[in-house]
Amino acid sequence: MAQFPTLSLRSVRLGSGIVLSIALLFTILALATPAWIVGANHSFGLFQVRSDETVVDVVRFDEVNVTIAFIVIAMISLVPASVLVIVAAKVKEQEKQAKIGGAVAVVAAVSLLIAMSVYTDHWKDRIDVAGDFNWGYSYVLGWVAFCLTLIVGPVAIFAN
Repeated sequence: MAQFPTLSLRSVRLGSGIVLSIALLFTILALATPAWIVGANHSFGLFQVRSDETVVDVVRFDEVNVTIAFIVIAMISLVPASVLVIVAAKVKEQEKQAKIGGAVAVVAAVSLLIAMSVYTDHWKDRIDVAGDFNWGYSYVLGWVAFCLTLIVGPVAIFAN
């Protein structure tokens, strides 16, 4: 019977820390890039609207401000979460750090969920997937960052 290779605890923690770092990168890119909603000649970001060659600042609704605030909270949470999980992978007997890092990652996941849900709810009736406007890559990066964080946070907590 073939045996499958087993992953060491250090490998799982290191992998978790790397994935959390990638989620942090995706979160930063989602916040900074101007393609949350895209159209033929327009792209709407959280801070700017681009139309052909013209760039103007966004008149932000409360929902967009809430989205920005919760993305910033997620970014602030993902930094120590990544560091704690990676340090726990490098230093022996650091289960407590890995669990704390995982718990902070879950806080980041909840923050991203709130941010993305508020933004989606605000714009869902204005998006015509078959028509002029669609969700852009910045929006997709936000949801991917949420998914990565939601999966890896519990893994970091319970992989001890």
